[in-house]
Amino acid sequence: MKIILLAVSIIIASSSKAQTDTLPSGVYNLDSIQAKSIAGSQAKPRLQGSTTDIATLSYHHSVLALGKTNHPLRAIADREELIIIKDGQLKIHINDSSKTLGPGSIALIVAGDKQSFENTSDKPVTYFVVGFRAKATVDINRGKASGGSLLRDWNEMTVKKTNKGESRPVFDRPSSMFPRFEVHVTALDAGEESHAPHTHRAEEIMLLMKGRVTMNIASVHYKAVAGDLILVRPDVPHNLKNTGNEQCWYYAIKWFDKAAP
Repeated sequence: MKIILLAVSIIIASSSKAQTDTLPSGVYNLDSIQAKSIAGSQAKPRLQGSTTDIATLSYHHSVLALGKTNHPLRAIADREELIIIKDGQLKIHINDSSKTLGPGSIALIVAGDKQSFENTSDKPVTYFVVGFRAKATVDINRGKASGGSLLRDWNEMTVKKTNKGESRPVFDRPSSMFPRFEVHVTALDAGEESHAPHTHRAEEIMLLMKGRVTMNIASVHYKAVAGDLILVRPDVPHNLKNTGNEQCWYYAIKWFDKAAP
């Protein structure tokens, strides 16, 4: 709970302070964060702060009503976004192309690409938004050379069975923010652990999409439920255990300060 309370204090600070405060390793629950209006939009819970490699890391969820568009097609020059669909069908427009994604699907939108979201289904769509602005200089050309933005439908992902559950690779490549950016899905059966406690230089986020888990961070154990974001800073021992009675699954998101060897 200490980490969650710290997250609240970061969010309710002034905008200028939110850019300089750091986010410690821990579990962040949007329901524990006070709603805040961003740039005149409707107030919503929003995590925002900085880490070792990221000047601004943000996380929130949005609900798009039937027949609505979030905004006209526009580009963001200094931020990348991951869009992860929780419920419903979301039509994502990127530059001159578009694709409808269902629950569990993910989109990477690199800096400089035009984007817009549209709900063409018969019910509201809920999706998570994780935003990244790196401390290193943005490299739009690197993002384009690596393939630009991408859309991955859940039903089109390759499933790899493991002795603990399943995994789904999503991408592992350079982006406009990072020399290397890697995302995959892990599903763990009830009672299983992700791995033994370990460390690595790369920072990592786990966005829990289903189930209940216990996250071990430096020998402190935190409960997490679907919708929680877990942040692990560099060289912090960690692992995760499915403490629910059904399979859990989450997006594992990792960024590196160097390109893959």
